[in-house]
Amino acid sequence: MGGDKSLVVHGVAVRAVSEINSADYDALVLVTAPGVAPPQALEDFVAAARLVDASLDKNAAVLACPRVSGGRLVLAPTGPLTAYDDVRSVGEAALAGVRRAAAAGAVRPALALQPHPTWPNAELVALLGALEALYVPLQIRESFPAQAHGLRALGVYGEGVRVPLDELLRDAAALELSRGVARDIGGADPERMAPGAVARYVQELFAGTSVKVRVLDDAAAIEKNYPLMAAVNRAAATVDRHRGCVIYLEYVPESYERTVMLVGKGVTYDTGGCDIKAGGVMAGMSRDKCGAAAVAGFLRACDLLRPALKVVAALGMVRNSVGEQAYVADELLRSRRGLAVRVGNTDAEGRMVMGDLLAEMAERAAGERAPHLYTVATLTGHAVRAYGEGYTAAVDNHAARGHASALQAAGAALADMLEVSTLRREDLAAHRGRVAGDHVHQADNAASSAMPRGHQAPAAFLLLVAGLEAGALAYTHLDVAGSAGCLPAPPTAAPLLALAAHYGLVRSKRDA
Repeated sequence: MGGDKSLVVHGVAVRAVSEINSADYDALVLVTAPGVAPPQALEDFVAAARLVDASLDKNAAVLACPRVSGGRLVLAPTGPLTAYDDVRSVGEAALAGVRRAAAAGAVRPALALQPHPTWPNAELVALLGALEALYVPLQIRESFPAQAHGLRALGVYGEGVRVPLDELLRDAAALELSRGVARDIGGADPERMAPGAVARYVQELFAGTSVKVRVLDDAAAIEKNYPLMAAVNRAAATVDRHRGCVIYLEYVPESYERTVMLVGKGVTYDTGGCDIKAGGVMAGMSRDKCGAAAVAGFLRACDLLRPALKVVAALGMVRNSVGEQAYVADELLRSRRGLAVRVGNTDAEGRMVMGDLLAEMAERAAGERAPHLYTVATLTGHAVRAYGEGYTAAVDNHAARGHASALQAAGAALADMLEVSTLRREDLAAHRGRVAGDHVHQADNAASSAMPRGHQAPAAFLLLVAGLEAGALAYTHLDVAGSAGCLPAPPTAAPLLALAAHYGLVRSKRDA
């Protein structure tokens, strides 16, 4: 925060303002919702406008209004709300409102924040939605800057907000900058964010910060320590820029009582391998690195917000390519823990990338304080089929049971939605060895969306490979295939906000 108490988010100055008609801004964005009165100075104006145009409660509009900055009032309605709606409606309206202001020619809009009677964190969610409008994709910034939006500043006005405005700004700015990291990594194309490029981006991002970075890109060391990942990497490793790596991140505050241990799936492009994705379904597979991207973003949030929480992460960055060195179905591999793993489908590479990394985290957990292990991955089409777009599937092991529900509640408060799934005996049975001498069956040779329990069972594979089916180590698998953002939609950084809310990074958050 500078001397003028402004922040810079994605190159745009963000600052609190004390009036709705500040001369420093050229439009005012007002999110409207049923049961929420506009700021007092605008109540009669908005009421009169609604008498003229009933659609103002459904569609964003720009009205000439001499009472606000720039004489432009942008009404951004949530639309009608029912008992089944949630705080996402507020964030979506704020995002649409800032974009509408920009389309109208505003370059310095202000946003009016108001509390909502149903959603205690509506102000923070609205601010996050507005800040999202400031983000410009990495490759547009680098190669096509003329196509970027022209916004130069964002003012934030609060009337009746339940927490100090400077706290809201601080938290929202940090979270949006962190989501920007996840969007940069997850949204860039397979060449701009090939494994080594991701490593360089992360090293530059965290240079001189509280987060330590280490990169392992030696093929022999990966083969020795993470043989399942090494199998996926074999075909890609023949092309230098596609060669896989592991990125280790660690944030350790002076005082902490809990440890979060995260493994992120970072498949920079997924062809399906020898079980190739045919029929036009390969497009969009550059987003298969969004799990690792979200984990990197969460570490950025830890650096900016400094929670009393130790965080250890491993990002498995690899490309699932096709070639003469590619791994194939029927191969029998020896895992880090010495298990015989039979490959059934090379398009089930995500669990292979994460399995040995998770096993290593389980080994390390014995020396950590109150550890909780996670895998975060765009893992299965079944998660999308089961819950739809916009929802993360959360699966606890026996020792973590109940944690997914707590994470679901934390995410819902900040519009980062999760659904809770349960591991059953059938899931473990589906991945026990089927050939004499095999310990683990990797996958059936069919799409997960066509399989019963197609997103729960892969969590069981990870459980078995890492040795987490027994004992007291808490583990939660987060399948973000439905929530991470599929092309052409932008990456979302899910489940970054849910993790941040659950682990106390958001100091301005109000519990529902």
